[in-house]
Amino acid sequence: MNILIYGAGVQGQFLAHALNKPENNITILARGQTYNNLNNRGVVLNHYFQKRNTKEHFSYISELNETDHYDIIFVTMKYSDVYSVAPIIARNITQNIIFVGNNTNPHKLRETVLKQSKTFKNISFGFLMTGGNRSNSTTTVIRFNAGELKVSHLEEQIPFQNKLYKIFKDLPIKLTYEANFEDWLMSHAAMIIPLNTGIALKNQCKGKQQQLINNIIKSYNELHLLIERSNYKIFPKAQAIFFKKFKIIAYPMLKCLLNIKVMNQIQGSNREVTSLYQDIKLLNEQTAVTTHHLDKLVKKAEELN
Repeated sequence: MNILIYGAGVQGQFLAHALNKPENNITILARGQTYNNLNNRGVVLNHYFQKRNTKEHFSYISELNETDHYDIIFVTMKYSDVYSVAPIIARNITQNIIFVGNNTNPHKLRETVLKQSKTFKNISFGFLMTGGNRSNSTTTVIRFNAGELKVSHLEEQIPFQNKLYKIFKDLPIKLTYEANFEDWLMSHAAMIIPLNTGIALKNQCKGKQQQLINNIIKSYNELHLLIERSNYKIFPKAQAIFFKKFKIIAYPMLKCLLNIKVMNQIQGSNREVTSLYQDIKLLNEQTAVTTHHLDKLVKKAEELN
């Protein structure tokens, strides 16, 4: 299978590694210094929990031409950048596309690509259960077991499911078909926005994190209420109940997450968090829910940039 991974961040590099087998012909699209680094050294991954390194070589391109054809393109750009590449994906003749990553409005992204495309396309979505950070010499990957890719075509079955089966056959990475993917994406966004914002602010609150953590808990409750009032379901349901009913337990858990060493290895993007926040804030127009604590947290984090 001819596969293009459009994006060479942590997600893109790990996905190339995870799908690497003789039957898969993998190309990675990268730009600038990342393109030069990959050409010079290949994909070098530090698997953090597994305490091992891997080094692999793939084909690399720096731009996608209209006539370049692949069986599937996995777009692994951050949500803050994904609309900038939508016209490029739309002009290309490849039929099967999976946008992998955070997304609070997959229908809008699908419609954006289809309106600009002159050829028929299947636009599906996915989420790779990994994190990490990238440097010039190596990319650190945080994952459990062999990783997991959740995929969905929203309300319908993925039209190119047989191709996915061939790509993932006999590989250790887990492929999961998520039926309630929009709900899952919104729930995940509700989880990471307060947490990532708190991580960005933690250095300002050394020794005085109590108020920050309390505001994070209040932000979670605001977001969960906003999402539920907007007719989404929280997945898992316990996520919303935990921060509302078990604040005494939530406080030490969040304090641990803010300060645990492994969190330093997870490279968050303030721009991506802001993009997700702005999308979710649009739901305020449909509900009477206010998000005062969340708004203040995000504003303080933006002031650090």
